[in-house]
Amino acid sequence: MDFIMEWGYDIKRGRMEEFQEWLSANEKEYAQSLPEGCAYLGTFVTVHTSEKNAGTVRTLVRLDSYGAQDRIAAAGKEGGMFAKLARESTAFIDEDGGWSTVLMKAVVSATIWD
Repeated sequence: MDFIMEWGYDIKRGRMEEFQEWLSANEKEYAQSLPEGCAYLGTFVTVHTSEKNAGTVRTLVRLDSYGAQDRIAAAGKEGGMFAKLARESTAFIDEDGGWSTVLMKAVVSATIWD
């Protein structure tokens, strides 16, 4: 069963071009550094949204299970390449700006009662 994790955030004023350059240089390595069961889908800038405080930039990762969230958390603490790149990328985030997290599950895999 697949999940999509979405992290939304704003970039500090005046640093969007620098963030774009950093991501261009590091995106492939970031994707490869994710733990097993996690696949980087990309980082996107929001073109249109009705959400007011969800952040203008969104990073999407496909997870193979709920447990993949634990693997990402562990990878962030282990001090490897994922931790290094995650720390570097967060230096661009505007902590006073918009922020959001979303975990989505495929409708066909969800337990639904009417």
